[in-house]
Amino acid sequence: MRIAVLAVVLMLFGCANVPGPPTDEAPCGASRVFYVVNHGWHTGLVIASRDLLKALPALTDEFADAQFVEIGWGDAGFYRAPEVTLGLALRALFRSQATVLHVVKVSEDPQRYFAGSEMIELRVTEDGYRQLLAFVARTFTRSPKEEVEALGPGLYGNSRFYRAGGSYSLSYTCNTWVAEAVAASGLPISSASVLTAGSVMSQLRQATSVTTSCVYAH
Repeated sequence: MRIAVLAVVLMLFGCANVPGPPTDEAPCGASRVFYVVNHGWHTGLVIASRDLLKALPALTDEFADAQFVEIGWGDAGFYRAPEVTLGLALRALFRSQATVLHVVKVSEDPQRYFAGSEMIELRVTEDGYRQLLAFVARTFTRSPKEEVEALGPGLYGNSRFYRAGGSYSLSYTCNTWVAEAVAASGLPISSASVLTAGSVMSQLRQATSVTTSCVYAH
């Protein structure tokens, strides 16, 4: 239902165009791995839990026993709704009031956990990986004591919603956020005009064909 509603809205506004990736090659000597998973209407980042917890210790109590975590960002009203409607989708695109991060505990190999979804494995340098983690950590809204604000159970599996920074809109969607996170790692992807999951995955597939020694797709 979420896929259908948001897809209709995006098609109405011509948001399914897929921009080409930049021509710069991804950094070689890449040794750190993360993943991007495609859920149809949105994409998520899959990162080793121990690495994220070093950048964001406030999540330790909840996710210390996970092998990986999947993270998605989006409009609070639409993302958290038990049932989504066209009205919620339009409100998210034009009158979003708040944003959230959805964090899922992944206690096995991500490719098994997300076996029914397209997933791309990405390899980056140590510095690029640190930049990716820093980008994700900055998106969580934190108190002066570095505490995060949990907002309740997530959508599937062992997951939680957290209050986030950033503004969701027609020109900046959950997939724009993922593209910016990937770009922060130094990989050749542009976040400009990236609104759909297809835009993100298309760029990553093209990047893998250009920089096969640095980026690996499954």
